[in-house]
Amino acid sequence: MKPLDLLEFFDKGASAFAFIATYEFDPQFFERRMLGKKSFAAADRLVIFMDRGRYQELLRGGLTVAGFNRRYLVIPVDRKAGVFHPKLYLALGEKRADGIVGSNNCTAGGIAYNMEICSAFTARADHTGRDDLIAQGVIRQIYEAMKSYSLAAPHLREVLETKFFLPAEASFPWLRRDIPLPKTEIELLQSHAAPLWSQLVTRLEPQAVKKITVISPFYDQDIDLLKRLRRSWPDAALTIIAQQNYATLAGKKLSKLFAAGKKGRLLAANPKPGRRLHAKAFAFETHQGTFWLTGSPNATLAAFDGLNSEAAIWFKSKEHADTLLADDQIAFEEVQPADFESGTEQEPANEPVAYDLRLHSATLSEQGVLECAFDSTGVIRGTALRIRNFNETHPALSFPILRSDGKVRIELSESQIAQIRAAAICEVKGTDQHKAEIFSNPMALVQLYQLLRERTAHGGRPNPLQTITETGENLVPYIDSLGSVREAVEFFDHCSIRFQDGETPSHRQGQPRWKPRDPFQPDTPVNWLNVPSGSSAADLREAIWNFVERHQWEKLYKHVRRGNINGLPNFLDIFRTLNGLLLTYHTRTIDQTGPVIPFPYVTKGIMDNLELLIGPFEPREDAFEGSGFVSAILANVAGDKKIVRERLHEEHVPQMVAAAVEAMVQVRLKARKLAALDPWSTNRLKWVSNWIKQRGLVVPTAADMRAAAVEYMPPRLAA
Repeated sequence: MKPLDLLEFFDKGASAFAFIATYEFDPQFFERRMLGKKSFAAADRLVIFMDRGRYQELLRGGLTVAGFNRRYLVIPVDRKAGVFHPKLYLALGEKRADGIVGSNNCTAGGIAYNMEICSAFTARADHTGRDDLIAQGVIRQIYEAMKSYSLAAPHLREVLETKFFLPAEASFPWLRRDIPLPKTEIELLQSHAAPLWSQLVTRLEPQAVKKITVISPFYDQDIDLLKRLRRSWPDAALTIIAQQNYATLAGKKLSKLFAAGKKGRLLAANPKPGRRLHAKAFAFETHQGTFWLTGSPNATLAAFDGLNSEAAIWFKSKEHADTLLADDQIAFEEVQPADFESGTEQEPANEPVAYDLRLHSATLSEQGVLECAFDSTGVIRGTALRIRNFNETHPALSFPILRSDGKVRIELSESQIAQIRAAAICEVKGTDQHKAEIFSNPMALVQLYQLLRERTAHGGRPNPLQTITETGENLVPYIDSLGSVREAVEFFDHCSIRFQDGETPSHRQGQPRWKPRDPFQPDTPVNWLNVPSGSSAADLREAIWNFVERHQWEKLYKHVRRGNINGLPNFLDIFRTLNGLLLTYHTRTIDQTGPVIPFPYVTKGIMDNLELLIGPFEPREDAFEGSGFVSAILANVAGDKKIVRERLHEEHVPQMVAAAVEAMVQVRLKARKLAALDPWSTNRLKWVSNWIKQRGLVVPTAADMRAAAVEYMPPRLAA
């Protein structure tokens, strides 16, 4: 066994098809850190199966990403008696196929920070050796598990079969059962259809088990599975490995179990600070070797008796379980069970939320037909279907439901489809017998016309880092996906948005040059509060401010000196990024010392950005040289001032500068607790307004300002 960097593993080869099965799914982490990796970036077909309870919890909390059910398909899987709990990853590409069976959810913790156990298999297209054929056999088992999970979405059965599975099997025929592969002793055991316990007992029946080693973060309250292991193999020594203050192991009950039979050992695991031992493994040592079961199941009856849907690899090795203890990332100490300090987290379980209206599915077909299915527990009148873009408060579309059979089928016009601009949330509303308005559970709209469109050969979604270095867009969400303040500081210290003063592919003639960016999210990332950071809010403030000043002097001021009209898009990309960064971190706190970026930094930074663009507010010694970028452009193209005005309108410069100065003023008013505009604020608002008029530009409309305010003003500040 050796360390495996999953993010690096997922970047080794491009894939055409990718499938993930996970209990928990973090879409923000997935889009910012994983979707840019080769295994997923170029995939035309990308499906994620996740637990229905976690899916509903995710939607109730509010989506923060644009690609959910639009770039990748997310299918909730219901497990009525327990939870959907496998952790499987499958990527199928022209040159290689990769499969992973592990203990790690598709989250920041599971992929990047926890101590997990994963079994990785790679079959290379240009190799036909035994290892590659064995890997094909395991990967085929993972693929078959994914197909079984797809039955949870009967409304998508035909689409999944014809657009996902059949094309995958056409490209990779060895996925089909009728293609013979060498027999392998490595098996994928899953409990989607049958309990794990009976499969385990059948395979160990002819063996004399000498020792059992269990690694798990979650245990039954009465350690029922451990008791069953002791009853089933009373002559086997029992070793338990668990992390104190995290694993839910009842130490005193374990002490009684050890005292009643053959001696056992409890090893307390101590990972490096900030990491958790989330690995799950069961090792059965016999005279023939050690049989391993590693993957998703915890040491609970729910995992082994079929209540949960689990997946694990079964194989035999010559190594004993003690080989797991030779890891420099974790230390082990034998402790008395009665002294073990148990954690407070509970084994995964669903607590369903009751709805009088239940929305089961919501799909927009390739032909633009909206189809939904719902039911209710009583008589509901005046029902309507709402569709809301994930980053908007109010519905973009709402349709009265005229049918009484719980089915909706509406052909949308092109203009209506255009209103669905990103990930979208659907819900049904109605009125109950008491005339009270009620709402269904939310469902993410499955946008097949987006999911099934063909992508380019190099396809794929640009790497998030590439987007940041080219335009600065999505900088804050990417920072949020990092694990700690320390990592954020390091990223700001080394990140640089590219300087460009010529036309770029993203600003070609005839293409839209401007669109409002998704609003920055004001909340401090939760994982920053839990993971020891190694840096403080002061360190982060210094790193952000250095980032702002570096880009002002090295990028924006360089544009001012050159005065090239073709550099305007790049200037505005950086202008918008710096303003949004200052405003976002003004709303965030980390160590209760106030905003990461206090308001004087906001006013100073945005004023400098505005002056670099439109010229100085007033003469002063420390002002930037010159009269701003726009004046420098006009000086270079004095014979074509009309072109400059047209370009400023095309790039929406009037509303950008007006929204920026208004956001700055609002931050200052709130910070200084002013009830009305003071002369400082009024003068700067007039300065920008007068500049717009003096340049012969059209004054932004109220709609223009609302669109720009979404970007420049974080949600808590936006009007």
